Amino acid sequence: MSLQGKVAVITGAGRGIGRAVALRFASEGANVVLAARSADEIERVAEEIAELSGSAIAVPTDVVSESDVKRLIDTAESRFGEVDILVNNAGVMVLRPLAEMSVEEWERVMDTNVLGVFLCSRAVLPSMMRRKTGRIINIGSMAGRRGYADQGAYSASKHALYGLSKVLAIEGQPYGIRVNVVSPGGVHTELSRELLSTRSPSEASEWMTAEEVADAVAFVAMQDGPAMTDELVLRRYASEPWR
Repeated sequence: MSLQGKVAVITGAGRGIGRAVALRFASEGANVVLAARSADEIERVAEEIAELSGSAIAVPTDVVSESDVKRLIDTAESRFGEVDILVNNAGVMVLRPLAEMSVEEWERVMDTNVLGVFLCSRAVLPSMMRRKTGRIINIGSMAGRRGYADQGAYSASKHALYGLSKVLAIEGQPYGIRVNVVSPGGVHTELSRELLSTRSPSEASEWMTAEEVADAVAFVAMQDGPAMTDELVLRRYASEPWR
């Protein structure tokens, strides 16, 4: 499937994986709607895309706000038409042992990483169901497949994302809606900067780039026909295989 002319909404699009996905989608001819809380960041990405002769708009959005999400989808539809692809990438991480984590920190992680995905997905589902087509791509994490010390809230949120994605896939299948989870390990992003600082220089050099993750997202976004990738796992090559 070509992305030419498709309307793609990407959350957390101001930097890291979201920015890389936006640039990749735009290079494939998609009309990209950039969502994030920071207006400055997504406006800069929109300018980058315009300089590459791509098409993008920036819509400041807090994904945990129902009204913000509604405005995001309304704006996307009024500018480009109904949404074909949603990439739920917005996320936060708090590194803290569970015994030291506050309720406010826990809720912030769970709200952004789970509630935000629910709100954005729910907002695009009616149109996709009516048209019997659509793609929802959720950015997971190896932390959603395993547990890591000091990542209790983040790991719990990504485990929850898997459950949500499975139900989205089951409920969307009769309507031709494809749901994918792309689950990378260590990635060089702003989100992982604090985590990266706890790793040795040799391990840090082995982490993957946001562009490599964007390649995987583009792959599942364009996958068509009988084959279906429910989850695409990306591990660091230097890490233990099949763990």
